[in-house]
Amino acid sequence: MATITNVQLSIDNVSGQKRRKVTVKYQLRFNPREEAAGTVFDEKVVLRGDDPIFDDERAIIASTFVKAQPGVVSRSFSKMVSQNRLDEDGDTIIFGVPVLVLRDELYARVTLTPFEPRGARADSNVVTGQFGPGA
Repeated sequence: MATITNVQLSIDNVSGQKRRKVTVKYQLRFNPREEAAGTVFDEKVVLRGDDPIFDDERAIIASTFVKAQPGVVSRSFSKMVSQNRLDEDGDTIIFGVPVLVLRDELYARVTLTPFEPRGARADSNVVTGQFGPGA
């Protein structure tokens, strides 16, 4: 199976905006069989909140495909994310004044899943009428 290494998350302020630039960088290394077969993977990068009970998904940074290739493959994805999505430990505000400001803990999760084609099906509209020989 492919390996994912050096996953780095950065969150940067963007002047005059209520959004932050979230960037995730990492490296992929595919095994020789995946390289020879040209295996395609579903690639997903998700920003998650780090909490004691369960970690919740805050934003999808990337959802794409990547094809196995020789050597180390460097990947980088950026997305603008609202402050509300990043505020995973909600602050307490009374009369517009922050009373209890909790620190937010966020991390990025990168997953690769071998792509498996699936069949597709779609139905047309229903046509009503008399279609027998007497029509």
